[in-house]
Amino acid sequence: MTNSHANLERILLPLDGSEAAASILPYVERFATMIGAGVTLLGVAHSPPEDLPVDPSGGADIGVITQYLEGMKRRLEENGISADVDVQEGEASNLIKACASGRQCGIIALSTRGRSATGPNLLGITTDMLIRSSSVPIMVIPPDGNGGSISPVGGVKTIIVGLDGSETAASSLGLARQLAREFGLEIVLVRATPPVDSLDGAATYFGSVSDHAEQYVKRVAEQLAGDGITARTVVGPLTAHEQLMQVAEESEEPLLILSMRGWSNRAEWQLGSVTDRVVRMARFPVLVIPPVGRV
Repeated sequence: MTNSHANLERILLPLDGSEAAASILPYVERFATMIGAGVTLLGVAHSPPEDLPVDPSGGADIGVITQYLEGMKRRLEENGISADVDVQEGEASNLIKACASGRQCGIIALSTRGRSATGPNLLGITTDMLIRSSSVPIMVIPPDGNGGSISPVGGVKTIIVGLDGSETAASSLGLARQLAREFGLEIVLVRATPPVDSLDGAATYFGSVSDHAEQYVKRVAEQLAGDGITARTVVGPLTAHEQLMQVAEESEEPLLILSMRGWSNRAEWQLGSVTDRVVRMARFPVLVIPPVGRV
């Protein structure tokens, strides 16, 4: 089990002026309050490629963005959260990574989609790019069905970690363990063992796989219990992303924590992979842990 310790003192929240992007502010505000973190509000003024003409109506003015973010900052500060503002012009994903590094942010919070009224769909596209390349964990927060913030009250009470027996999947335990221990949260360890086709010996094989999975997550739970962390296990017959989302639906105020690699050595961000499917389909926040060593 990894013992890596993440910097939880500052969260980076990029905003593009869209309602979808801004809708996650209440959740970030509650999460920051829970962990005692400050928030950096980053405004990205999109600049078109050099070979294209500038459309005066196509981009948000830096002054307008700054004024918008200063209003967000005042709201956070009125609720006791330390906040600062940064506005940059350029390519969104690179600016976000540079800001996260420069401001020493331990988490980047993004909405699953966000179409600005004054520019292109920056954050929807950028979320994919950042998950592929960021060395900082990405918290992906979906708006609710009405375009508002999820979980109008409360905060994180349950951490859900997906495991497949690989070291990389287990790397998500570091941050989960840190959050659970510092803030008294429950961890649910999820392992999926979908049944194989009905072939000779398949039932025996599947039973062996299920037993091994049960033993593995039980050992991890016992290690967590040794640190004073409440942990329970779920080993089920659904596919991995279905099992994770079912557990999330049945849990109170869940936060899913998944690694970029793992899940039987799949590509680190492949369309249709477990993490990709959960990020796109989950109705709850997902914290994506980058591969160890990514810079």
